[in-house]
Amino acid sequence: MTPNPNETPTAVAPAKPKLMERLQAFILRYGALALVVHYAIFGLCLAGFMLLINAGFQVKGAVGAASTFGGAYLACQVIKIPRFALTFALTPVLDRLIQRLRNKGANPTEPPAGP
Repeated sequence: MTPNPNETPTAVAPAKPKLMERLQAFILRYGALALVVHYAIFGLCLAGFMLLINAGFQVKGAVGAASTFGGAYLACQVIKIPRFALTFALTPVLDRLIQRLRNKGANPTEPPAGP
């Protein structure tokens, strides 16, 4: 039996991991660093919104009527998805930077000069 030139072979692409599997792999790989990055971003957003509210930036709706902290917290919750995206984008970059800095101090490229 000879193959028909009009038929294209059907290649099965490997299945893309599900979102939960990718999240678990991310947490296993980066662990505490991911948590530190996420909470650092949250703290910076919270402080930034508190400064904006104290500076007189008018926020419409329930956030404007709440206290400074409450308003800043609610504003941080509004940008939760971009904060998670930023966490997923920055954590691998910071991990590579930390690994590079650790290896730079542990492995000097030139041997120490001696007498």
